[in-house]
Amino acid sequence: MPQTYIARQYLDSLVSATSDGQVVPWLADSWTISPDGLTYDFTLKKGVEFTDGTPFDAAAVVANFHQILDPATQSSTDLLYLTSYFKQAVAVDDHVVRIELLRPYSPLLIALSQAFFGMESPKAMARGLAQNCVSPVGTGPFVVKRWNRARDVELVGNENYNSAPANAKHQGPAYLEGVTWRFLKDNTTRYSALAGGQVDAIFNLPAESQESAESNPDLQLSSFVHSGSPFSLGLNTRSDVFSDVRVRKAFAHASNAQAAVHSAYGGVYPYEGNTISSGTPSYSAASHDPYPYDPAEAGRLLDAAGWTGRDSEGYRTKDGRRLTVLLPYNSDSGETPPGDVTILQNIQAEEKLVGIEVDLEPLDGSSMNSVWGDETKYDALGTYWNSPTPHVMYIQFSQATLDVDNGQNVAFDADPALDDVLLRASATTDPGTQKVLYAQAQQMVADHAWAVGLYPVQTRLAVRKELKDVWIETSEGEPVLHDAYLTE
Repeated sequence: MPQTYIARQYLDSLVSATSDGQVVPWLADSWTISPDGLTYDFTLKKGVEFTDGTPFDAAAVVANFHQILDPATQSSTDLLYLTSYFKQAVAVDDHVVRIELLRPYSPLLIALSQAFFGMESPKAMARGLAQNCVSPVGTGPFVVKRWNRARDVELVGNENYNSAPANAKHQGPAYLEGVTWRFLKDNTTRYSALAGGQVDAIFNLPAESQESAESNPDLQLSSFVHSGSPFSLGLNTRSDVFSDVRVRKAFAHASNAQAAVHSAYGGVYPYEGNTISSGTPSYSAASHDPYPYDPAEAGRLLDAAGWTGRDSEGYRTKDGRRLTVLLPYNSDSGETPPGDVTILQNIQAEEKLVGIEVDLEPLDGSSMNSVWGDETKYDALGTYWNSPTPHVMYIQFSQATLDVDNGQNVAFDADPALDDVLLRASATTDPGTQKVLYAQAQQMVADHAWAVGLYPVQTRLAVRKELKDVWIETSEGEPVLHDAYLTE
C-alpha cells in the first residue's frame, strides 16, 4: 500500500475520484456503459505518451490489464478488484478500449480511479518484473530518476505532461522540478526534520506530535479518513485457537478495543469496530461496535468452548494446552498505518484478565511478508484495506479471494450466503438497494467474528507553509504533488 503513495506521482489512471465520491475523466475522456452493465467503452485522450516515448493508446490499456491479471506479475491487489467479474479488455480502435465483464459490477469505475490501476508503459513492462520494479514508467507528472534502496526515491518533473485529471488544480506539467521521497522510519526523526526545515512535508504525522504541530505557525496540517476496511486484527479460523467462533467472539468481547485505541492514540485515531470505516458508502452504524467490552460474556463463551481449566499463571487451558494467541506485528515504526505496540499491549493486558494469553511477536517488514498467506504463522494479524467501495468486504472475505490463495483473506474463511449478498449489491446501481444489502453484509461479517476492528486508517500530512497546494486524493488517500509549488 505505501508504494501507491509514490506511484500516484508518476502513474495516471483511466479515471479520477472527487472528494464527493464522483468519477471524472483522466486518461479516459469519456465512457459509456451498456444497459446490462457488462460492457464499458472508454474513449482515451489523444496525444498522450509514456515517458519512454511509447504512445498511450487502447493497446497499452489492454496490455496493462493483461499484466494485472497475469499471476506471474503478483498484482494481487488489482486482481482482487476484478476477480469474478473481469472477462477481457479489447482495443476497439486506437483510442477506444472496451472492458467486458462476466457479471455487472457497479464499483468498477471508482475502483479504476485508484493508483493500483495506474497505467504503465507496455515497453517498460516487457523488460520483466525486476527491472520494471526498479524503474517503472508511466504518463504522470513525475518520472522515477533513481531508487536508492532504504534511503529515498528521486523523482523529476515530466516536462511534456499533458494528461492531468479533470479535478486537478491545474493542467500541464508539474510546477515542481523534482521531488525527493525520503524514508525516515523513526517518528521523532521524521517530525524533527519537518519542524527544523530539513524537509517540506511528512506523511504519517505521529500522533504524539499532533499538539506540537498544531501550535507551530510554520506548519499546515491536513488529514483524510480512508474508506474501506479499518485497521483490524484478523482472526485465523484455521488455527487451533480461532477455529471455534465462540473463542473468536470471546476474544473480541475481552479486547476492550475502544479503550485500547484511545489509550494508544489519545483521540487522534477514533475507534471503529465495523468491518468497514464510517466514510465508506453504505456504512451501517448498527455494526459500529459489534462486540462491546464484556469480560463476563467472554468468560461464558470460553467456558462453553471448553476452555475451563486454569494453569499456574491464570491462563485458560483445555486438554492440558494453554489458550495462547500468536500475534506477530510489524515493529517498524514507519509502517502504514502507523505502528504502535501500545495498542497491542493494551489488548494483551485485557485478554489476560479473562485467561487468554496473547504472544506478541515483533518482526521487521521483511519477516512480516513471510507471514502473509501462511496459516501456521499466526492466530491474529493486523490488517486493513483502503478502498473507495464497500465491496471491499468481498475482497477480504469471499470464496473467490480465498481461491486466489495469496493471503489477503486473512481469516481463511468464507460464507456462500455473504458472497451472494455482496454479488447482488455489486450488480445493482440503485443506492437504496445497495444500502440494504451492504448493511446486511456488514452484520454477517460481524456475526462470523472474523476480525476485531480498531481504527480507520488516515492520511495525515504535515506541510511547511512554504509548500502550497498539496492535496489528498480520495480513492486511496495519496498526497498529490502535481499542483504543489514552493514560495519564498
